[in-house]
This record gives sequence, C-alpha cells and structure tokens, in this order.
Amino acid sequence: MGLPAPKHKMTLEDFLAWEAEQPERWEFFNGEAFMMAGGSDVHNAISLNTAFALRQPLRGTRCNVFMSDVRLRLAESDDLFYPDVFVTCSDADRARRQVKEDPTLIAEVLSPSTEAYDRGDKFAAYRRFAGLKTVLFLSQDRAHVECFTRGDDGRWVLSEASGETARLALPAFDFELALADLYRDLPDAEASDPAPVPPPSTPRPPPAA
Repeated sequence: MGLPAPKHKMTLEDFLAWEAEQPERWEFFNGEAFMMAGGSDVHNAISLNTAFALRQPLRGTRCNVFMSDVRLRLAESDDLFYPDVFVTCSDADRARRQVKEDPTLIAEVLSPSTEAYDRGDKFAAYRRFAGLKTVLFLSQDRAHVECFTRGDDGRWVLSEASGETARLALPAFDFELALADLYRDLPDAEASDPAPVPPPSTPRPPPAA
C-alpha cells in the first residue's frame, strides 16, 4: 500500500538516490514516488498470518516467502514495490539480496486509504510480471479473500472465500489456505488509539535537472 508524493517525474537513479535520504519507505511507480503508509495492527497481523500460512506448505521447496521489507522490481519499467507478502520460486531471485524480480504470488491486505491504488494501477503493474500466477486481496474488516489466478491462456480468473471456516484453493501451488489461519488472533476490533496520530509530512522529491 502507498500514498502518492506530490506529482514529480523521476528516473530510477534519481529516486534511489533520493529515497536513501528519507526516513520512510517509498515505492516507485510510473516515474513517481509513493510513500508507504503506516499499517494498522490488524493489517500487520493479517500480513504475518498470511506469510506463515504460505511458508508452512512451501517448506522444503525452492519457493521463499517475503514480507514488506523486501522490494519487488518490475524490470521492464523499473517500478519498485513493497508488497505486503509475496512468494518467489526463481533461482535468480535466490541469488538477489535486496530486490526480487520474479514473483509467483503477491498478497495485499487492503486498507481504505490505498485500496483503489492496490486494485487499480498497482494490480495492473503486477499483472505484467511474466511468471506471476496468483494475486490475493485480503480484507481487513472481515474474513474475506479474493484470489486472482492466471490461467495457461493468460486470462485472470477470480475466486473468493468468505468466513473463518472457509478455505481458499491456490491452483498455482496445489494447496489450500484456511481463512481461520489468515485471520487468527487479530487485535481487538474495539480498541482505538487515545488520540489521532497525524501522518508524517511528505518530503518533496528533488527538483528536475
């Protein structure tokens, strides 16, 4: 998930030099920087649960599960993303330390402030990863997951699962996820912060050369 900086086109080299001086994490899409908004405790818990649920059946395989500390690069356009969770089974990615490029599955936990971006431009960019087979969108406010699967013909097919007793099939991996595992032990829905926390100020990217 991400929040856009003021409109300002940059090259990837400009962005990387600028981002290295920022305290926040930023994504880079279509020549613009998008700040990664701070996630809620519920968002974090669902992301962790999803990573663990995927890691268990993938143990002993060549696939690895990563969370939002690892960047994903769309090489054809130099876009950079921090998905909430992703899986890569690529030997080339196993040799890369900081940035991965060959995802097989991407999972995003939806937030009200970034859902339109995740479902829109970001999802369109994700579909350009040649080896990507599965994209998951997980709701925060209820146990509900949308699974988009790329078929052999290149078309994306949607399947959904709702309720904590439901299970979601992942055809690309030949196993299922139990929604009870994805939504277990979530923070109390009635809890709230004692006072609103203002968002960090958004630094402007460097001026164009």
